[in-house]
Amino acid sequence: MKDRIRISLTLRPEIVNLLDTKIDGIKIRNRSHAVEQFLRQALVSPVGQAVILVGDEEKTLTKFHGETAIEKMLKKLKKASINKVVICCKEKSTALKKFLSKKEFSDFNFIYTKNEHKGTAASLYECKKHLDPGTFLLIYGDVIADIDFVDLLDFHKNHHGVSTMVITSIADPLPWGIVRVKRDLVTEFFEKPKPNASNELRLTNLINAGVYAFEPQIFSYINEKTKTLENEVFPKLIKEKEFHAYLLDGAWFNISRPHTLDRSISE
Repeated sequence: MKDRIRISLTLRPEIVNLLDTKIDGIKIRNRSHAVEQFLRQALVSPVGQAVILVGDEEKTLTKFHGETAIEKMLKKLKKASINKVVICCKEKSTALKKFLSKKEFSDFNFIYTKNEHKGTAASLYECKKHLDPGTFLLIYGDVIADIDFVDLLDFHKNHHGVSTMVITSIADPLPWGIVRVKRDLVTEFFEKPKPNASNELRLTNLINAGVYAFEPQIFSYINEKTKTLENEVFPKLIKEKEFHAYLLDGAWFNISRPHTLDRSISE
């Protein structure tokens, strides 16, 4: 292969055995691929910042399997060495702020901005001044996802786009933002179609999972008048082929929809 350099490695047997346990034939195809993946994770500067949009602190503090929704996502962020988190919430979200002041979250640098409920893009725009130059994650506060953020960011960087949307599959997609994908590109997006939507929309069961990776160029699509990402920003990204799709292979759950509780993650 022209884009690869052959090298020889001598490893202890226990390291080789551990490496082999990570090979699943899909995300990690073989030993060479495994070595490359783990070297990349160790050598590439990690993305250290995320934004969490909180619409309702009570939902975000709802417990599942002994942990709150936001606690589960913070554990995933910590595992990926992401410790700067901008929390966009109501100004009087005292219960949430008190919860996040616990010692167990002391490794995080929390920055709070005001969510005035003018829309997802408007809320994200308020967070801009608190973000460092570079890639960042955006997570909707009513979502729990069993996601490997390191793998998501690796996917995002390898596709060299402005944005990546995490997508998942669900039996009935109509209550959600429906996504059409060609290869790894988002080609169409329909934000929560009406119940009488055409049967054509039922031909896909892929939906927006409410988790994204963005480059700072995303703010060239947003200004002080932009309200929603879904209706105003995503169509532009799709048209310019700057919107990639990362398929979640872990469990996913939306707090606002109790009937999907059986899909929530337990760890």
